[in-house]
Amino acid sequence: MTGAERSTRAAGAERLQQDYRPAFLRYLSRRDEPSRHAGYELGRTAVARGEALLDLVAAHHVTLLEVLPDARDPGEAASMCTAASEFLTEVLASFAMASSAFAGARQQLQEAQEEVVLLRARLQAPGGT
Repeated sequence: MTGAERSTRAAGAERLQQDYRPAFLRYLSRRDEPSRHAGYELGRTAVARGEALLDLVAAHHVTLLEVLPDARDPGEAASMCTAASEFLTEVLASFAMASSAFAGARQQLQEAQEEVVLLRARLQAPGGT
């Protein structure tokens, strides 16, 4: 990775952290469908920008570590962790869909390559058409 690529990735990770924190805090305080959807959109944006999955998980981890000390008691800390898990699941849904689509495309490519091999063998066979 070149210095420019590292710089671009670091800037992306910083932007991701800046976007993640307010979206998570909104979900933590409301736990409603619009704030859950904001997590999903955050994930979609990260996929579209080509952000690394590990950078997204790091942003989640940093944000959770920042808010956990605000818990008044162990019950509230557990509730925060549950909310964090729910929110992260929404954020990662886009990565799961992209991964699934990639796997499907990869399977189609493999099948097409196998068909090309068969067709090439037919053409190279004596009397092949």
